[in-house]
Amino acid sequence: MTIMQKLATLIDERLKERSFCLVFAPDLERCWPSKTFARAEQAEQIQAFAKSNGWSVSVLGMDDRIRAIFR
Repeated sequence: MTIMQKLATLIDERLKERSFCLVFAPDLERCWPSKTFARAEQAEQIQAFAKSNGWSVSVLGMDDRIRAIFR
């Protein structure tokens, strides 16, 4: 199982328990490292990941750390 598949499984399990799943920078960085992706590209990739799994997502970045809220 890839890191992205593990993240999808985690999010799916959490969404079965509640209406949202907050994912913090360390987990997002494993899939979309900031050394490889600019912030805008990270957000686009996370949006595509959410859409491909049937979720919506809000990508937040109030400081240098990115976060995502999946619904």
